[in-house]
Amino acid sequence: MRNIFREELGKNIRNLRHKKNITQETLSLEAHISRSHIAMLETGKRDITVSLLFQISRALNVNMREIFSFDDIEKYKFDVEKFYQ
Repeated sequence: MRNIFREELGKNIRNLRHKKNITQETLSLEAHISRSHIAMLETGKRDITVSLLFQISRALNVNMREIFSFDDIEKYKFDVEKFYQ
């Protein structure tokens, strides 16, 4: 489930970037993150910190709420009991 969430987050960042008509290169320069790191985030291959999310949101000129606009509490529910087995 964590990988699915990471992939969805990456897709949302890519969609926001496309809406703003910004390249990965431009986003990397604005957010002070390497272009390859942006690519890995957008494809869900790398985890992201809150600090980097904040940098990306500012570079895209969107609030953090928009970064997580794809999130659905029902979609990403998990069974706590599985952790205790």
